[in-house]
Amino acid sequence: MAGQHGTTQHTSQDQTKRQKLDTLHKHVQSLKLEDNAFAFCLELSDAIGKARDFPAPIGDPDHIDGVADNYKRAASLLESAQGDLAKVAKDGLPAVWVGTAGEKASEVVGAASRTTDQTAENLREAEPVLRQLAIDIGAAQARDEYARVALDYAQSLCAPFGHDRLLEAKKATLDGIRYMVEAEDRAEEGGKKAAEKLRKLAARARARKVTASGLTDADRLVIADAAAPGGPADLNEILTANDLQRSSQFRDRMSEKDRAEFDRLVSEAKSPQEAAYLMKALAAGHDIKTLRAFGDDIHGRDATWLREHLAPFHTSGDTRIGVDSASEFEVPGAKGADWTQGRNGTCVASSTVAARALVDPVYTLRLTTGGHPGDPAYDNPTAFGKRLLKEQIRVHQEGGGGPLPDGGMDLTGKHEVINDEIAPHTGSTYEQRDVGTPQSRRQALPLIEQAVDAGKPVPVGVKGFDTVHGEKVPVGHAMMIVGHEGDKLQVYNPWGYTTWISEDDFVNNHMDKASDKRLPEAYEYSLPK
Repeated sequence: MAGQHGTTQHTSQDQTKRQKLDTLHKHVQSLKLEDNAFAFCLELSDAIGKARDFPAPIGDPDHIDGVADNYKRAASLLESAQGDLAKVAKDGLPAVWVGTAGEKASEVVGAASRTTDQTAENLREAEPVLRQLAIDIGAAQARDEYARVALDYAQSLCAPFGHDRLLEAKKATLDGIRYMVEAEDRAEEGGKKAAEKLRKLAARARARKVTASGLTDADRLVIADAAAPGGPADLNEILTANDLQRSSQFRDRMSEKDRAEFDRLVSEAKSPQEAAYLMKALAAGHDIKTLRAFGDDIHGRDATWLREHLAPFHTSGDTRIGVDSASEFEVPGAKGADWTQGRNGTCVASSTVAARALVDPVYTLRLTTGGHPGDPAYDNPTAFGKRLLKEQIRVHQEGGGGPLPDGGMDLTGKHEVINDEIAPHTGSTYEQRDVGTPQSRRQALPLIEQAVDAGKPVPVGVKGFDTVHGEKVPVGHAMMIVGHEGDKLQVYNPWGYTTWISEDDFVNNHMDKASDKRLPEAYEYSLPK
């Protein structure tokens, strides 16, 4: 931060085109005609020359429109193919088995159909983004041309005689530079909006690559597409983009013997979901001994059992703002024991435990079954609730939390437990960032969504005021952003549920939609690097 001492002036190389234009505009504004018309004319001519040297906004609107046309045609072809694939998956291959991971042919074709449908949808949504980008670039270039006409006119008036002509030349120069600024702003804003929307679409189009030498291409497609049952597949995919990348990296680092054993575990899986959870466990960083034991524990379990014991959050088909999705641990025939902090002030620890469970299925299985899957003495909601509470208290103490039940944890402790408990299983350390203004929250959104889209949960701190004995007292709470769909964020509240909020809710102090009226403001978050 620059103060009275050590203040430095940015060099021209450090400034953006926009900053240089602003500086030039201020310089021309400061020029005084007074008695020295010749000096005034020289300064004005120099400024006109500098303005002319700035390049016009780059880009070819016609080419971008052509790309949009290609996207539209490709989407139409894919939609036609998707309809055929969906029909074949539903009616044509009901009981034929292929591959080595236990998937039906109908599941293979269904996965191909969903992938094709997602690609077509992305192309459809990208088309208007590209159209608008072409319009913005075209408008910016037209404005820049108009600016150069004004500068040419100013230069034609610039001669060391004629007071009124020189004043008119100054005005035309200022107009020309201002038009250039407007052109730059239009191009930059259009580019930013297009980049943000296209980035979101690119995040959806995950790299669907599963590496394991014992699998067919059909196996890989279905495992990458595997989702927990009971909700939209695209909102309940087991393997995130980060999982796909890390599982591949960890497998490549294995010894030849360990890699062969892991490939065997995946190839012998009885369902795509079972195979996907094995890949997810590998992505979480576990060694072959742990993977072998985990594989034995989940082998042959059906998709519903796997969801109930390995997925702390499950998204139903309803993603309306403020509507809670399912976020509870279940066992067949019984409900209860939410992923909640209960009556203890362990919001940081509880959200951290749930986030770790989201990325590490081995850890999740230990919590939900106590290491005894299927044994009713351990594998039941009451026993799970006790284990969860014990784990929350452990993490709370690890972060130096206050005495319970009131509890509480400072930001230093929060930073430590997040990086101790979550980071090792995602491969990304977290750094805390302040978001005390609407502008800073708006700027943070793309970073948060990019992390969540990759499969890395993002902790967020919220604050506000409560009324105690007639007086307002400050209060705070910790939650976790765990999902993203379009312009909505899915927020886990350790009170025991997840809720969808809009991007505008996050920006404009409406985090109370994920908590209550006492806690409207997001003031800090932790970003995985």
